[in-house]
Amino acid sequence: MEAWHLATSDGGAVQIRATDRTDGDLRIDGEVAALTERRGRIADRPWVWLRQAHGADVVVVGPGDDLPAVSGRAADAVVTVRTDVALAVHGADCGVLALSSPEGVIGAVHAGWRGLEAGVVGEAAAAMRHLGASRIEAVVGPCIGPECYEFGVGPLERLADDLGPEVVGTTRAGTPALDVPAALERSLARAGVEVVGRSGRCTACAADDLWSFRARGDVGRQAVVVWREPAAESEGAG
Repeated sequence: MEAWHLATSDGGAVQIRATDRTDGDLRIDGEVAALTERRGRIADRPWVWLRQAHGADVVVVGPGDDLPAVSGRAADAVVTVRTDVALAVHGADCGVLALSSPEGVIGAVHAGWRGLEAGVVGEAAAAMRHLGASRIEAVVGPCIGPECYEFGVGPLERLADDLGPEVVGTTRAGTPALDVPAALERSLARAGVEVVGRSGRCTACAADDLWSFRARGDVGRQAVVVWREPAAESEGAG
């Protein structure tokens, strides 16, 4: 597991985790008891998770929302100001991001190529600003690298037209590829979000550590999880 700790202006902290195989399979349709135990070891508070739809819809978790009713919605981003929940997105190749602001507004984003094309990163940032975020920072979790991601010419050209030529890569075999990390960086920059942390791991290359559906047909999923700790809780966590 990789971990990041970002300060908030009230003396608290935003905690971010990018899980791997050592944390267990976190796919949302896994066996409930095992999944609950694995989640608790990572962030011991209720999780809000999504059924990724490869679009740009954002779920806002409000103060009075019933968490079991919110979890499982079809969307690709979730944001909140609450301190009693952990937000999670899951992947096995797609981009996964955690977002944070000094005001304590947090978000999690799943960004496959369709979501990137639809503008999910910008939609998530806009939702956070609506909740009071000023400066937004991002941590980029593991995803597939261009060396492993052969990609169709038509969609690649559309993404390059939209996000810039930086998103065009080449596989080890020399075929056209989508550079997902570059596409994430371009989308974040366009949304006015600063990248402050990167996993840098390729899901396809890291067979011992990460799941990859494209490279190995894995059914397992890793997660990026983000939660906010108020000042007293953050200090107690050491």
